[in-house]
Amino acid sequence: MHDNTRFLKAMLQQDWDSYDALVAEFERQGKGTPAAIIGFAFNLAVHRRFGQNKDLDDIIRFVAETRTFLSEGRDLPAKEAEALTCATLDMDLPGVAETIDRLDVGTITEIEGQLLFKLVSDENLSQQELDDFLLQAEALAEQWQNQT
Repeated sequence: MHDNTRFLKAMLQQDWDSYDALVAEFERQGKGTPAAIIGFAFNLAVHRRFGQNKDLDDIIRFVAETRTFLSEGRDLPAKEAEALTCATLDMDLPGVAETIDRLDVGTITEIEGQLLFKLVSDENLSQQELDDFLLQAEALAEQWQNQT
């Protein structure tokens, strides 16, 4: 498991000692937050949660539940979170593309990370299942990097 994936695992498990150590290492290396692994894990988790169910009401309900679930969930922008989820599911709805176009990579990563935390929490994965999930996201990220 790569450092970027271990960073995400530490975040999802709220292992703040490991998280802080990896952040410090990234800073020493001049790296920022590993956005790609968060994005790929978010994509996988959204598809696992919603599958072929592309019901906007379910997405709105999920985002509302996430805002309640997270300790600082009230800071999660609902419209943007809904738009990112809809886009991940390839739902062509009015305003989704425009909403996402107004977001920078850091904001997208933060929103996806918060939603991902809820998605993973809802699945109540075992340690092995979480590792398998993260390794799948890591493989997708590597595949994408090799194509660019």
